Amino acid sequence: MGWSKKDIYRAIKKEFRHFEHEMPNDCWQADTQHTLYLPDPKNPGKRKKAYLIAIIDDHSRRIMHAEFFMEEKYPRLERCVQKAVLRFGVPNLFFCDNGSVYSAKQFQIMCARMGTKLIHAKPYSPESKGKIGKFFQYVDSSFTGEANLLINQGKLTTLKQLNGYLRSWLEAYDNRIHRSTKETPKKRYEAQTEHTRHLPMEMLKEVFLWEEDRTVRKTAIIEVEGNRYDVDSSLRGKRIQIRYNPFDLSIIQIWKDDERYEDAKPAELRNQRHSRLPADTEVDQRPIIASNFLEQLKKKQEEEKRKRVGTTSFAMLKEKQSRGYKEC
Repeated sequence: MGWSKKDIYRAIKKEFRHFEHEMPNDCWQADTQHTLYLPDPKNPGKRKKAYLIAIIDDHSRRIMHAEFFMEEKYPRLERCVQKAVLRFGVPNLFFCDNGSVYSAKQFQIMCARMGTKLIHAKPYSPESKGKIGKFFQYVDSSFTGEANLLINQGKLTTLKQLNGYLRSWLEAYDNRIHRSTKETPKKRYEAQTEHTRHLPMEMLKEVFLWEEDRTVRKTAIIEVEGNRYDVDSSLRGKRIQIRYNPFDLSIIQIWKDDERYEDAKPAELRNQRHSRLPADTEVDQRPIIASNFLEQLKKKQEEEKRKRVGTTSFAMLKEKQSRGYKEC
C-alpha cells in the first residue's frame, strides 16, 4: 500500500478519535492534569502545584467527577471515584494511564469488587485517551486562564475556592453543546440512564475497603499501622487478608480463602487512621461512603416519621369527624 509511518499514525489517531461507546457508564476515562499553581498553605510566599483529577464518561462526555488536590496520591483518586459512583453508578470499563496512582493495588481491588474491568493505556499512546485529553485542552482554553488571573489578583488563594470555581465551571460545561456529539453532555448522558448500574449502599461500603495480606503470629496477633489486634486462634501462623476503612482502624475484617472470620479485636490502638491518608486540612477528610450512607439513612428515617405522623393525624381527624356526625 506504500503507507509511511506518519500515515499510519494519523490513521490510528483518527480511529481512536472516532470510536465511542454506545451507552453511558460503558466506559469512563480518567487522567491527571497539572497546570495551576496555588499559594502554598504552609508557605504563602511560594506557590505549589495543584493537580486536577478528572473522570469523563466516554459516551456522553459528561464529567463524572473532577477535583483539584495539592498532591497526586491514591487516596485522592479513590475519593474521586467514590463521588462519581455515588452520583452516577458503576462503570463497566475504567480506562486510564499507567501512572502509579492508577496502578495502585487498592485501585485494582476496588474495580474488581465493582465488577468493573480496569484497562491501562499503552505507554506513549496519548491518542487512546483522546476524550479526556480533549477535555483537558478545553480546561486550558476556558478555565485555566481565568483561574490564573484570579490567583494573580489574590482573589483565589485556597484549594477550596479553586474547587468551588471548578464546580461552577463544570455546570456550564455539562450544559454546553459538545462539538462532536451535537448535544450537551448532561442531556446525552440522561437520555439512557436506565442502562446504568447502581450498587446498594451497604455493598459500596465493602467495595471501598482497603485490603492487605498479613501473616498471623503464633500468639494470634497481627499489626496494622502500629496497632496490635487479636485474631481467631485457629489462624495462628496462617496467611490472611485484612479489610478495613482507612479512616477508622478500630474495625479490621479478617478473611481467608474468601471466608470471613470474626473481626480482629484491638489490643493496642495507637493510630485511628491510616498514615497514607493525606493530612490536607482544605479537603473534607470524612469517609464519603459512610457519611453519605448516614445522610441517606437519616433522610429515610425522617420520611418514615413524616408518613407516620401524617397517617396518624389523618386517622384522628377521620375519627373525630365520624364522632361529630354521630352526635349530630
